[in-house]
Amino acid sequence: MTSAYDPLLWHDNALYGVRFVIGDPARDDWRSDLELDIDHILEWLKAENGRMRFRVVPASLTFHDVCDPNLSLDWGDSGLQTALNPASIDRIERAQQDPAAQKICLDRPYCRWQVQFNWPRAGAIAFGASGFSLRLRAEARLSDEQSLPPGERCDS
Repeated sequence: MTSAYDPLLWHDNALYGVRFVIGDPARDDWRSDLELDIDHILEWLKAENGRMRFRVVPASLTFHDVCDPNLSLDWGDSGLQTALNPASIDRIERAQQDPAAQKICLDRPYCRWQVQFNWPRAGAIAFGASGFSLRLRAEARLSDEQSLPPGERCDS
């Protein structure tokens, strides 16, 4: 599933993993993808009691033809007292690059992307990419939380 770009479409999506998918140029495989394992919020629903509920699905958000990645995620120093927990996306911004300035995808637009995080504070992942695709890995579930419990996420 490919999705249209909307900077707020990703607000409060939990991030569980970052994966680099790199091809083999010797075999004419020029992939250079950045894959984010997220719980994607499909819908925010207001319940009768005024509380919010969410339709959430495990998903792979993959950016294509990636170059110049810069990852800055710092959970801080708890003195070895706090376990790792998921990062939370605030928004994903993109800025169109000057076609003459980039040399990655000469046949299509190319953008500078930045994933901004609610948590960890001031966290960001920045990179260049030609676009993205979103693959939903299961059926969406209705949840009182903005993410799924670990036992309800699927890894496929």
